[in-house]
Amino acid sequence: MAGVDKFGVIFTIAFVAAMIAIMGGFLQVDTTPSTPNAYTPTQTYSSTPIATQPSGSPQAAPQTSDSDNMKYTIRGGIVNSISQDEKHNAVKIMMESKFDGQLIITLTSDSVTPFDDGTYFVTIDGEEVEFTQVGNNLTIDFMANSKKIMIYGDGYKSDGPDTSSMDHSDDSKEQEAMMAADKAAADKAAAAAKAPMAVTIEPVAGSGAPGCEPKCYSPSIATISAGGTVTFKNTDTAPHTATSGSAADGPDGIFDTSLIMINASYPVTLSDSGNYPYFCMVHPWMDGTVIVE
Repeated sequence: MAGVDKFGVIFTIAFVAAMIAIMGGFLQVDTTPSTPNAYTPTQTYSSTPIATQPSGSPQAAPQTSDSDNMKYTIRGGIVNSISQDEKHNAVKIMMESKFDGQLIITLTSDSVTPFDDGTYFVTIDGEEVEFTQVGNNLTIDFMANSKKIMIYGDGYKSDGPDTSSMDHSDDSKEQEAMMAADKAAADKAAAAAKAPMAVTIEPVAGSGAPGCEPKCYSPSIATISAGGTVTFKNTDTAPHTATSGSAADGPDGIFDTSLIMINASYPVTLSDSGNYPYFCMVHPWMDGTVIVE
């Protein structure tokens, strides 16, 4: 029995040792580098580009001034100076402009006196330009590289152009512009003084009976331009005529409205200049004169 027990003990020890060796092979630590999780996000970084301002673009903010009696706003340029030219009744604006732009300026009677109709005359570097005017507010568009804006009013004196040379410098152009403005003022004055092309003449109330002399027509003396029209309108309560000539000498045959009934009218066109007396053949104390210029 002792021999059998020793054999069993030895077998048991050998079996346990073998099992430990086998289990040790399965329990070895895996030292292979691990693979990253496929779901782990990867982040990268780069510097943010720096925005650059495009070169050559006009400044967005306008230049504005309200310190003087001439308020203005300018886009596309810079006003260097504004001065009054009392000799020519004008305002001179010196400026720098790298881009096409616009000047909006408010004038007063202290700065420059306008023409009789309230308007002005504007030049840029000696050239006449169109502009927009609302009251005393002038909106003037200018081209790039413009240097001088002149705003003229009424009553200035032009020095006249320099005829000694053909040099068309800024000063020469300025003189030509002043002459053009002077002519514009003269044309406006002539147009205001020119006789109208149409006039209406009416008998005064109650002229069908004596007592309205010497102004039985209204107006008793009317003036029109050559080629104009005189309309004789009867607003009285009695019929009348307007017959060229005089009650003393009779009709001269130039025009005759015949009998104009109440509320009716008759037009007469006169092409030749001169004085045209007329009278009413029904009421000979009524007379008047049409002057054609």
